[in-house]
Amino acid sequence: MKQTSSIFKTSGLLLALMIITGSAIAQINIPPAMQKSIVSNRLPAHIQLTEAQMKKIMIKKIDLSASKINFTIIKCKDRFNAHVVVEGVVKNTGGLAYSSNANQQSALLYEDNGGRLQLVASQSFQNLAPGAEVKVSYTRPWNRSSPAEGEFPPNYVLVIGFDPDIYIDGNDSNDDSNYGNNRFTRSAAEVNSNWTCK
Repeated sequence: MKQTSSIFKTSGLLLALMIITGSAIAQINIPPAMQKSIVSNRLPAHIQLTEAQMKKIMIKKIDLSASKINFTIIKCKDRFNAHVVVEGVVKNTGGLAYSSNANQQSALLYEDNGGRLQLVASQSFQNLAPGAEVKVSYTRPWNRSSPAEGEFPPNYVLVIGFDPDIYIDGNDSNDDSNYGNNRFTRSAAEVNSNWTCK
């Protein structure tokens, strides 16, 4: 009888965890046009272009970049526990303005736990002048004495996601010319090496 009760309790806890996790994912806002290519546990693939399309795009040299990921320790509880803000920065590193329609592009932030990817935050944006930035952030509890955050901290991956039809929408001013800088990865081991809580 005790064993059965224990099984029910364990099952209940697992179900509750699944509901909480699912709810968190559901709150991430992905534009409808991009939902077919962006899922919570897989990085979006590059959009395939013909050689003629690429030549035309390279002339304008519009360039959005997944520029950096910052870690900020906040709300220290004790010397092992705090909350950490993970912030990804997308920047227009090209010489021309990026001008687009709403919901055609998003900054996507993924957490990578040993190859297990999870989309944890997204931020849609529209137009970016040269040098302008858009930020996406995620706040989470952190226990540097635990294996998950201390011994094996996750990586975070910042990706620029586009509407799959963005290159054929008739607008040359939102055609990114460089896919090589649309993804940036940083290890959260730096959270522990720069720990400030005492």
